[in-house]
Amino acid sequence: MIIQEIIAIAGKAGLYRILVTNRSNLVVESMVDSKRLSIPTTSRISSLADITMYTTGEDILLMDVLNRMNEHIGSNETPEIKINAQATRDFMDEVIPELDHERIYNSDLKKLVQWFLLLRKNDAFPLEQEAAEEEEPIEKEALKDEQNPGATKKQAVNKATAKQ
Repeated sequence: MIIQEIIAIAGKAGLYRILVTNRSNLVVESMVDSKRLSIPTTSRISSLADITMYTTGEDILLMDVLNRMNEHIGSNETPEIKINAQATRDFMDEVIPELDHERIYNSDLKKLVQWFLLLRKNDAFPLEQEAAEEEEPIEKEALKDEQNPGATKKQAVNKATAKQ
C-alpha cells in the first residue's frame, strides 16, 4: 500500500485512507470500521510518510519502522506486546536497536503498535513510497520533439512569410 494515502487525524482514533481531496476537505475512509468521513483541510492531519522516529543516529522514516516490524514478526501471530510498557520497549529494541529511548515515550510506542496492528489487519504491507510521476510527462514531450523536430521550424517560416 502507498504510505502517502494513509493519514492520522488529531483527535480521532485510528488511521484513515485518503479517497478524494479538494480545496476545502478530504474524503477519508477509516481503517478501523470502513466508515467514510469528510474532514476539513483545517484539521491537523499527519501523513504517515512524513513521520519519523528518533534514533541515536539519523531519524528513521515511520514506513521503514513499520516494514521492519512486519518482517520481524513475519507470518507469525502478533505477540501480546501491548500488555505492558516494558514488553513493548523490549520488542522495539529487537526490531530497531538504535531507538532513542530518551526522546520516545511509552505512549508513542503504544500508538505505533496500535497503528502496526491496524495496518496488518488491513493487509497494508509492504508499505511503499509513491512513485514519482513528474518525470514521465517530460520524457513524453522530449519524445514528441525528437520525432517531429521540423514542426517548430515550419511554423516560424510561415510567420516570416506572412509578414512580408
